[in-house]
Amino acid sequence: MAVGFRVRNQSTGLIQIADGYTNLQLAKSGVLDTGTFLPGSTGGSPPSVNGGARGFLASTNATTNLHVIRYVNDNVQPISGFTVVQSNISCYIYASNQAANKSLEYYTFNALTTPASGPVGLRLKNENGAVYYDSRRKSLRVLHVITLPEITGLPILIGQYSVGTKIGIAIPSPRFYYNSVSQDRCTMSADHFHMTSDNRIYGSRSPINSQILLSNTYPIGGATMGPQNATIFIVDLSEVPLNFTA
Repeated sequence: MAVGFRVRNQSTGLIQIADGYTNLQLAKSGVLDTGTFLPGSTGGSPPSVNGGARGFLASTNATTNLHVIRYVNDNVQPISGFTVVQSNISCYIYASNQAANKSLEYYTFNALTTPASGPVGLRLKNENGAVYYDSRRKSLRVLHVITLPEITGLPILIGQYSVGTKIGIAIPSPRFYYNSVSQDRCTMSADHFHMTSDNRIYGSRSPINSQILLSNTYPIGGATMGPQNATIFIVDLSEVPLNFTA
């Protein structure tokens, strides 16, 4: 098959621009006030569910959304991080309403092609005249793919990445933990991520939901669910507009 124009990443050699290859594009971005996040609860007597403080991020029904989060708190402690969790057809972000910085930036990328606007830069078309690359569209740029270490509780340093660049974190393969102290109750936790202004990334665990039942359903003990080789993406946000609306 004849090859047309292709652009590969300098570091990885992966194709970034080519006919037939579509990068995720910015669909929307904005700021959430974590000070307004509230815990969820069914209340009353068992069966009952108690959840951590959370805010609504997006509907996820039939979407290819990848959410990139930038939430900076230089005083790294259990209340200073965030977790993204998809539940049914909704996506929520869990973060304490007590952290010093309460401005959480989110950037949502997906596979839908949105109309481009503004002065034309580089635009490539295939042999049928269809545009397959337009520099006016803000595409996802992953700087690092990080395999997560074992995380047992309090924040641990994962690493420092692309110092001087505005970055965010995406969680393409989340990891959840379940623990039952007795057979009628279970606590669900998730990997929790912390960012500092000098691009240090920390990981910890944070409880998401605790459920109490009237029956002895749960096996006593702990278990990890999700990819054991869980990863996060470090994403370049230096050229992505905030408060963008499709």
